[in-house]
Amino acid sequence: MGKKTWIALGGAAVVLLPLLSLGWTFVKRPLAVPAASVAPLPSPPAVDVGLSVLPTARIATQHGFSVRGAPLTAPLTSAMVAFVVSHPEGRLLIDAGMGRNGVAHVDTTPRLMQLIVELEVSRGTADALADHGVGPEDLHGVLLTHSHWDHVSGLEDLPGVPVWATAEEMAYIEDDEGALLYRQIDAAEPVDLRELRFAGGAYGPFPRSADIFGDGTVVAVPMPGHTPGSVGVFVNLPSGRRYLFIGDTAWAREGVDWPAEKPWLSRRMVDLDAEGVRAQLVLLHQLQVQHPELLVVPAHDERVHQGIARFPDMER
Repeated sequence: MGKKTWIALGGAAVVLLPLLSLGWTFVKRPLAVPAASVAPLPSPPAVDVGLSVLPTARIATQHGFSVRGAPLTAPLTSAMVAFVVSHPEGRLLIDAGMGRNGVAHVDTTPRLMQLIVELEVSRGTADALADHGVGPEDLHGVLLTHSHWDHVSGLEDLPGVPVWATAEEMAYIEDDEGALLYRQIDAAEPVDLRELRFAGGAYGPFPRSADIFGDGTVVAVPMPGHTPGSVGVFVNLPSGRRYLFIGDTAWAREGVDWPAEKPWLSRRMVDLDAEGVRAQLVLLHQLQVQHPELLVVPAHDERVHQGIARFPDMER
């Protein structure tokens, strides 16, 4: 082959090799799961607690961008929701859902995300609650799984409501770009932010816990990886149904079922500690296998949300 041919081949390799490398990160590659079991969960309490999902917005996306190995051509709806816990001491939101100005809030995200996200707001959290006679003053508070824009947007319309986050997440909020929207909301009207402290001992395989109402119905556990202070939240219903809300540790149920992480491009945009996320996914998979009654709920997988009562109806 002549010199020009070699140059052409070299140029093609420069272009193709990065594309092939990127393509490999979308190929299914389940994470290795140890054979050993994990510590079992304690028995759930018999307290009259209810649970529902409050849909607020949607983003049309492709399945393959949510979990490594899913079809890139298959559509998937990424749902923006708040989860409502009805407890004798009051109503608690797990995450704040989308606010009235959710479309404008997209502008606080990384440039690449702004280019690909088309947000369709159906009803902001505060308005959806008000439709059924629930105002900010009726809320016990908001428990954040983490502080990214699509989990705090609704706080803008819930002034004065207590908001809980871990010390690690509060430090992240102070200066990371991922929490830009939170800082903007707080600057306009200070958020009543309170530290979520893991004062309790181990809860199943999780080394620390925070019993929100002190009766075992709602228990937060550390789940760092997606952000430094991300948490998981168990909700235990009197029927024996158990739920674990995992925020964005996985975007789709396959992330726990297989288990598998997000593809490189997606996790590069959103996951702070990829290795930490992998460890959480493996643990969640083991826990789910060991406890068939447990429904692990990614924050954005609408398919999973459809198995939960829609507000104002309640699972019990």
